[in-house]
Amino acid sequence: MLKRQRNYRAEFEIGSRDGKNLIPEHTLTIAYPYTCQFNVSTGINRGENRAVFQFINLSEIDKADLWIDTWNIAKRYIYMKFYAGYGDTIPLIFEGFVQSGTSGKDGGSTETITTIQAFDEGHLFRFGYLNATFTEKTKLSDILKVALEGTNLKVGYITPDILPLRRNKTYIGQTLDLLSREYSGYSFFVSKGQLHVLGDRDVVPGEIPVIGEGSGLLGSPRRGSSFVECTSAFEPQITAGQAIVLQSTSLPWLNQSYKVVRVEHAGIISPVISSDLITNLTLTAFDEQPRVLEKTEESTYKGQPTTGLWRKPVQGQVTSPFGPRPRPVAGASTNHKGMDIGAAMNAPVYAPANGRVIAAYINGSLTSGFGRFVSIDHGTINGKNVTSWYGHLSSWVVHSGQYVEQGQLIGYVGSSGYSTGPHLHFQINENNIPVNPTKYIGYYG
Repeated sequence: MLKRQRNYRAEFEIGSRDGKNLIPEHTLTIAYPYTCQFNVSTGINRGENRAVFQFINLSEIDKADLWIDTWNIAKRYIYMKFYAGYGDTIPLIFEGFVQSGTSGKDGGSTETITTIQAFDEGHLFRFGYLNATFTEKTKLSDILKVALEGTNLKVGYITPDILPLRRNKTYIGQTLDLLSREYSGYSFFVSKGQLHVLGDRDVVPGEIPVIGEGSGLLGSPRRGSSFVECTSAFEPQITAGQAIVLQSTSLPWLNQSYKVVRVEHAGIISPVISSDLITNLTLTAFDEQPRVLEKTEESTYKGQPTTGLWRKPVQGQVTSPFGPRPRPVAGASTNHKGMDIGAAMNAPVYAPANGRVIAAYINGSLTSGFGRFVSIDHGTINGKNVTSWYGHLSSWVVHSGQYVEQGQLIGYVGSSGYSTGPHLHFQINENNIPVNPTKYIGYYG
């Protein structure tokens, strides 16, 4: 039986790294009744999204699976999701890359403690370098989709106050630093695997609208500088960036609406240890009526998706198929996420299906080896958002936001980026996961 009905589940994806590319190998799940002590901190300011977990007496196999340190993090990765709550209601409260995983005993203890340290923004901090030229009318959501290519992150809630580009613009620099400088005054932060951009009055939807003595508030709120701090019984649904209403009988003059700028979940979930399980909140008051944002849609294409077999994007022969391969050139991947099609320089490249151009740019965040590059959103097909990529172009003839039809010219074959000769890198993604393009276009003869 769950002690006090507390419950948790930790899911780990474990794999190897090939440069910037992640190659999943297997998964591991750790759950109650293993004892877990955790401290999860997330907020709307950079550098706050981190977590520490301690698991007691895991099996030798699990301890070895979770071992990782700074010496092998360049070759191996662990990506985790942590769910916690009460009974069967255990929402996701943290998602990110493990930076350190060690096991050992303290002093004369007979118990082995496995300590995990993880960060929500780890992959974006390490590899998030944006070197791209975007065309005018490109939306911030499309810029972010490019910036997040190849990461485990998705575009979250985006303020509508930032207008599309008025002219072509080049971004060169570390992704989060660059965006924070370009759009100063807005909060760029990662939470639960999503990158959000909020203005002062913007909030994300939340499930816990009121915090008071009758709904878990512990003690009195504390006012410090421009922030209010308070502690409640563990509320796993509360998330950074949402709005809540504070109701305190001891300090009623603080009762009003606030934005949650920081959330800390801390405590122990165990069948044998009884301990506090709390949520600490840091709040800031609104100067005007808060605005609840709507989720950025995964698909930006609103037209009719192409049914049946897609057209082949270029005439030529496949020189490197989807899947494992020898490294063709320094910087290239040995786990090919698309197919290379050999063709003459400046051979025409056509849209294989109806869609909307997400972006046309030079290089990217984690796709810098593709040189001149176009990505297209083809909408929802069989319940999945399908996108396609076209790399190593000599030039393109489309712009961000443009709708294209099957067979329409989008660019020309080139050898830009990491390339040994003229060819097209053609890649198809389902919900950001690369799949074999032959699933959509059939086999090249």
